[in-house]
Amino acid sequence: MNVFVRFLRRLKFRRTLKIDESTNVVDGMVKARKLYKELCAIAHPDRNQYKSDIAEEIMKRIVANKHNYSELLYIQKEVEEKLL
Repeated sequence: MNVFVRFLRRLKFRRTLKIDESTNVVDGMVKARKLYKELCAIAHPDRNQYKSDIAEEIMKRIVANKHNYSELLYIQKEVEEKLL
C-alpha cells in the first residue's frame, strides 16, 4: 500500500475519533480518583439528610463506577441537578 494513502487513512481515522477527557488510561485513573473523592463528599447520605434516598442511590452508582472517569462525569452532572 502506498505510504501517502496510509497517511490519508490515518488522518481520516483520527478525525472520526471523539475527543474524550479520559482517553489516556493513567490520566483517567488519576482524574477518576480525584472526582470520586469529591463526589463522595458531596453526595454522602449523612450530608444530605433531607434527600437521603436520592443520595443513597447516587452513592451506590459512584462506588460502582469508582474507576470509570467518563461515567463519574455523568454522575457529577446528576449530583449537581438533584442534590445541589
